[in-house]
Amino acid sequence: MASRLSFDVHCHVMTLARPALGPFLDALARRKMDYLMSQVAAPTFLLFSLLRRGGDAARNFLSVADNDPAGQFMLMEDDLAGSFGPPADPELAVAARALVGRSRDDRWLVCPQAMDFSRPVDAPAACRYPAQPRKPLEEAVREILAGVSAYRRERPWGRLVIRPFLGMDPTWLGPGRTEEVLDRYFRSYAKGRQAQLAAFRDARRWRGNPLRPPRNAFAGVKLYPPLGFDPWPEDRRARDAVRVLYSYCERRGIPITVHCDDQGYRVIAHELAELYTAPERWSRVFTDYPELSVNFAHFGRRYLPAARGDTRERWSRTIVGYMERLPGVYADVAFNGTERAYWNELGSFMAGLSDSAEAVVRRRLLFGSDFLINLTKSQSYLDYVAGFTASGLDQELKSAMLERNPAGFLFGDE
Repeated sequence: MASRLSFDVHCHVMTLARPALGPFLDALARRKMDYLMSQVAAPTFLLFSLLRRGGDAARNFLSVADNDPAGQFMLMEDDLAGSFGPPADPELAVAARALVGRSRDDRWLVCPQAMDFSRPVDAPAACRYPAQPRKPLEEAVREILAGVSAYRRERPWGRLVIRPFLGMDPTWLGPGRTEEVLDRYFRSYAKGRQAQLAAFRDARRWRGNPLRPPRNAFAGVKLYPPLGFDPWPEDRRARDAVRVLYSYCERRGIPITVHCDDQGYRVIAHELAELYTAPERWSRVFTDYPELSVNFAHFGRRYLPAARGDTRERWSRTIVGYMERLPGVYADVAFNGTERAYWNELGSFMAGLSDSAEAVVRRRLLFGSDFLINLTKSQSYLDYVAGFTASGLDQELKSAMLERNPAGFLFGDE
């Protein structure tokens, strides 16, 4: 019997060496009122969340982040196998037992989003050592590929299949460097299921040089507006660079995941982050590149109160509109389910759509966890997955989000 393949299309596996924590705190210090007015917008929301329950969330988060990437992958696998015990919530415990009890032949494909923190921030730190931290893209590549390779060597029998996305910011890299990076890491890209699974099986052979990646090393590209990426910039050089990216990805069918909620790790002004993150910013992109495959992470969820004449559902509805018109637009629900009421909200939102719109959303919605970031509000990886499987969403939709829809996004399966 063929093994069953489920997907988590949006997670994070990284050490504390990866994020630029200094610029993160500097941005907060320089724009106190900005963060006060945005309240729940990150980074303050994430920082405050880590202090919940007397700091238990922070200790839980660090107990994961203190591992190397291979250790984090093993931890995820062990959690799904029930090694750390069931969730405390009785309802989630029942759902978790069903997850743990799945056949040992079943596999769980995860897509860690390798973040690019190489772009300098606007102003140097006001401290004794004000130099910008060194966060070269190649080190992010080395870290994530080393984690995949080590996991593959140490657990050849493991349940996980790992297909990372490469974080990059073409508006910072410029057109020439963008083309160089894409050619280095996607020259051997092949979208099909067998090619993607073979790339993971062969990952153990990589010798550790980020300038010589293994064949088909990455499954897609990750873009992150709150760090400064603009999907359609006014600056000519930056515009040329995003055109290089979109043209390259459209021709080869390379999927893109872009952050799309009003939280996140942010080092630019709130108003600018809102402008760049809003899905409406992609309108011109899709006019010129209608076959592009784009997953709007977090389904455009907005946590801040809507301004007069606006609604908190506007971003989500804009994404649905794209789905209706364009063949390659998807959305994931990563992090959203840390508030378990979200699953009922999602069901109500979909029920309020037209029949045709609901039908296309049911074919394009993807499951994602946002682990390990979701530990700011979730007890564990297993808790988040069990919360989804125990939700009131109908079983057909849950199966589509976990299996069929992600296979279309990542492999091009119909």
